[in-house]
Amino acid sequence: MNRKITIVGDSLAQWSDGFGLRQKLPSEFSVTDLSVAGYSTEDWLQNKNRLNEIPTQIWILELGTNDAMVYGTNGFESRTLTLIDFLQNSQNSFVYLTLIPRTNMNSIRETIRLNNLTLQQIKSLRKNVDTVDVESIFETYQGEIPLYPIADPIHPNQIGYEIMGELYRKKILGI
Repeated sequence: MNRKITIVGDSLAQWSDGFGLRQKLPSEFSVTDLSVAGYSTEDWLQNKNRLNEIPTQIWILELGTNDAMVYGTNGFESRTLTLIDFLQNSQNSFVYLTLIPRTNMNSIRETIRLNNLTLQQIKSLRKNVDTVDVESIFETYQGEIPLYPIADPIHPNQIGYEIMGELYRKKILGI
């Protein structure tokens, strides 16, 4: 049985090469990454018809950094719920919401934290929705090499992307 995964995200996902999931998951999974740098939940809602083009059983929503920068917490919950409803109404599917890392950009850290709390609340309200807690793993990371390069406080280095990919892999495989 072929299981189709589609990643809907922003530059964090786009620059990760699908979080390496094509290589990390067994061959019965196929991964499509539709992520677009700079996109927020609002941008995806405006371009939602693009999402219906690919049959999908599992959606990974990796969104929130651009929302935090552009909208703060304003409307994040309603936009996310509208996007989830669209995805689940158009296809019988499961949605993973990413509790995104707070980044090293101090001006949006608190907003991301609050938006991640909103995602946790959405999980409790919706069936066939779960979260992937990247935030906690990044916040408690104790490695010698920082997860963010000095020149880029938003996009993690390869170690950070590897951590994210492993979190998604384990969640998808139920391990």
